[in-house]
Amino acid sequence: MRGLCLLVIGLILAGCAPSLDAEQMRLCRMLLPALYSEDAGIEILNAEAGSSRAVHIVFRAGGEDGSQQLLTCRFGGTGYSAAKRDLSAVLIDGVGLGESTLHILKARWLEDKAALAADPGPPGSKAGLWTVSKPMALVMQHAIGALPRIAILMLLAFATALIYGLIGRIPLVMGEFAALGGGIAGIAALLGGLMLANLSGLVEALALGAALITTALWGMATGKSVFAPLAARGGQAFLVAGVGMMVAMQEALRLAQGARTPWLPPVGSGGIIIASAPDFTVIIAPRIVMLCFAALAVIGFLSVFMRRAAFGRAWRAMADDRLAASLFGLSPLGVLIATTLLATMLAGFAGALITLIYGGMPFSGGTMLGLMALIACILGGIGSLKGAIFGAAAVGILQTLWMALFPIEHWELVCFALLTAMLILRPDGFFGAADPAHPRM
Repeated sequence: MRGLCLLVIGLILAGCAPSLDAEQMRLCRMLLPALYSEDAGIEILNAEAGSSRAVHIVFRAGGEDGSQQLLTCRFGGTGYSAAKRDLSAVLIDGVGLGESTLHILKARWLEDKAALAADPGPPGSKAGLWTVSKPMALVMQHAIGALPRIAILMLLAFATALIYGLIGRIPLVMGEFAALGGGIAGIAALLGGLMLANLSGLVEALALGAALITTALWGMATGKSVFAPLAARGGQAFLVAGVGMMVAMQEALRLAQGARTPWLPPVGSGGIIIASAPDFTVIIAPRIVMLCFAALAVIGFLSVFMRRAAFGRAWRAMADDRLAASLFGLSPLGVLIATTLLATMLAGFAGALITLIYGGMPFSGGTMLGLMALIACILGGIGSLKGAIFGAAAVGILQTLWMALFPIEHWELVCFALLTAMLILRPDGFFGAADPAHPRM
């Protein structure tokens, strides 16, 4: 797929060039209050990445009358390396601190909570591309924050609609495939960080590839051994099998990665200021935006692919009349396995995005995620691919608005209440439910 290829190439190129690591910059900044009196005033003027796993910070101590100085911190690794927090050298204007001083800074100061409270903060606020009012800046920041949520829900909702549109059965297990993809991506990133410590882009590409391959193989096995035998039976048998697979996959993930989620270290420069308002700045993270737009590009490509490609025509023909499609030479088992493979890969892609963006995916996190995707499909019209996309966007936007205005712990209650109201008032969703005999694209 073009979107996935562009994503992999972009991640690799991003990992080849040295970039400022936000966590290492924060650790380096936290050293300044231990070296200079806070009463004199410490101002961070600039920060940039250097070669040999170094961070350079230009600062001024002593107010506006103080001269500019250069603080250089070298670390044991970068990216996903476990040694990225290991401070190996500290230099001020090119002069290194002694081993005893460095040991005290590492063992005493950086491990103290007072160091975090004394952090002088990033470089002084810079004007963004636009100057806006504070309410508009808040809206912009929430809109940016909604991008990952919407992209992930779109992938999962599209995967759910693919299965239902073909066989008219609800695949409850899509969320668990997302958890599988997220867990595999996390393990692959941690292992890749040991071998390719300084190439974070390549590590992310390998993690994404591992998640897609694993979920594709599981999808082929699931389509052949579970979905195909149960597709012709009643919906109750399919739902029971789906619940069984959910429990089995959750337990398998718990045993594989442990009850605790293996969180990845933060990677990236932290963000770019694109707009500024009084006492507020709008920040965008290019790496996260690239991941989100790659997911949206995949959704756009698949929407066209399912309309014009031979597989899309075969999918529609099999959903419309399985017997007639078989008489024309199409294999019901082959189309179902290919559809399941594509759907599980999309779910694995969504889980890998969660791990790469948020740092980890709990082994039990797929259940609620799958239910949210199912709600999105029902809102858009169950089985409608177009409806799944718009339903996911609606759920993502609604969740963002709720998070901005109300307590987040009530979100699940509101979402299921919305689903109940939708089933009562408009059970066919936005675009009408796509019956397997008449699938709406």
